[in-house]
Amino acid sequence: MDRESMSNEENYCFDVAGYLIVKGALVKGDIERLNAVLDQTGESTDLLALPAPARDPIRDLLVHPHLVWYLNQIVGHGFILDTQPELICDKTRIAGAALAGGNEPRHPGRAYYHQNDRRFSETVQAIWTLGDVKSGDGGLVAVPCSHKSFVETPEDLLTGADDMNVVHQFELEAGDLLLLAGSLLQGFRKWSGEEDLRLLSYQFVGRGVIQSPGDGPRTQEDTTRDLMANIRAEQRAALYLPGYQHTTPPPTLVTDGKTVKLVDSKEVFHPGIYIKDPNTTIDEKEFYFWDLCGHLVLRNVMDEDWLAEANEAIDKYEDRIEVGLELSRGSKALAGTGRPLLGGLLELPEPYSDPFRRMVAHPVIEHRLNWMGASGGRLGGLTAFCSVQGGSGHSLHDANEPLNPGRGYVFQNGRSYCEAITVTWQLRDVPLGLGGFACVPGSHKAQYRMPPGVSSCDDHMGLVTQPVLKAGDVVFFMDGAQTHGALAWKNPIPRRGVLIKYSSRNFNRSGGEMVHPENRWGDLVDGMSDAQLALMRGPDRDVFAKNVPRLEVKEGEIEVSYEKGAALYSKEAPSGPPSKE
Repeated sequence: MDRESMSNEENYCFDVAGYLIVKGALVKGDIERLNAVLDQTGESTDLLALPAPARDPIRDLLVHPHLVWYLNQIVGHGFILDTQPELICDKTRIAGAALAGGNEPRHPGRAYYHQNDRRFSETVQAIWTLGDVKSGDGGLVAVPCSHKSFVETPEDLLTGADDMNVVHQFELEAGDLLLLAGSLLQGFRKWSGEEDLRLLSYQFVGRGVIQSPGDGPRTQEDTTRDLMANIRAEQRAALYLPGYQHTTPPPTLVTDGKTVKLVDSKEVFHPGIYIKDPNTTIDEKEFYFWDLCGHLVLRNVMDEDWLAEANEAIDKYEDRIEVGLELSRGSKALAGTGRPLLGGLLELPEPYSDPFRRMVAHPVIEHRLNWMGASGGRLGGLTAFCSVQGGSGHSLHDANEPLNPGRGYVFQNGRSYCEAITVTWQLRDVPLGLGGFACVPGSHKAQYRMPPGVSSCDDHMGLVTQPVLKAGDVVFFMDGAQTHGALAWKNPIPRRGVLIKYSSRNFNRSGGEMVHPENRWGDLVDGMSDAQLALMRGPDRDVFAKNVPRLEVKEGEIEVSYEKGAALYSKEAPSGPPSKE
């Protein structure tokens, strides 16, 4: 490799989705030699034990330059082989078997860590593609973003009873190297490709990870015979040596605070103080999807009569639609005409305001908002999107990096803390590929900056999703935490959706009269300096650094800066010293 580190695009993809495809890592000659070995031997396991020279190309892949270069950065220097390589095919994998993996419960030896610009994916599965895998062929599947999931995987998703629109089948070309985070939820689906499926899988772990034993003669030894004979079995269990077959997984000691008991089970005994609350009225699939992806779709919230009334109202006041800015921001994929918007929906004369007022404090919506971010949230008005064919998209924006607490997402103690949520009511169908809301699932947990190609969708690396929606559906998304935007509208039928932005009870995102010091404090601020007044303002719209007056220290003196950035501002944000305006 001719560069020192992975690109931001590569880092972003692996961090957000939990996988990375290195295109063309194997040359044609390598592919032919490996396929010839598999054809001649007919073996799918114990491949490193093949007689020479058949084993040589299998061994060569252990230290392939592309593999070593990437694993050094993803797993860390000193990574080791965990298990012998195997051929992923119908012979070794059972189609329809339950998915395995995921980050809850957490397995530290397989988990993904990232802190202070240091990353360790303690287990990585490296898969060499020896034949093309096309869309719809089946084979290896995974749930992107699940390597960071905080929520237990729903049983229906594990068994395949409900794919929940999150199971992804990889499209690969012969020679590609697929790197999967060890905590990624994955499985196998029936293979229907024209040629045999051939994915050669190697599993690597960090240098200190205890996960799988080897299969050498020494690993079969019983180390307990070297210990003192007169100690209890529980004491011998606590003195086990790692790396042997009889201690991998290690012995399990069950405790109750008074006794210690050695049990035959190899299941992990890891007590916790929290259990699921069956009385929360939260749908576990919705909660899982929300934490996994950063958005949620509810189906059929509006009935036909309600939809007809809402569309009739927009038709009635179509002359009030204003064409706003073209928001593709230089994107080729999203370019088009400006975005038509209709505001003031709650102020329309009755009965035309009625269908929109029904959207406010609707029990189905408020119930989700409460578990997404707690009660006390407030909305900031309703706006109808009325895009026409040829209308521009909105370049994807916002993300978890850099983090903004006022618009961020945190999971703790079984609760979702999302401080800014947008709800969009769909008044017309949104078919696949014709535009509308788009997002990057999992980006609300990103630790790397969004690449320009993702923002523009000119090179989205397969990370951008456009949900298929029906009239009457409602979309929730983490506004500020999840990367989101809109694709250019290509449908001859104009887009119709009503967008409502919600703020939590903890942060302001819309300015307001109480931003002004004299309104917040009254006569108390009389005679204060500009610097002092900057501290007496009320909570204002929080759009990173350059949005509100802020104090800076220059040569030991305090100055007030009113410089503004490119983000949106509340109309109350001053552009100069308030006392001089």
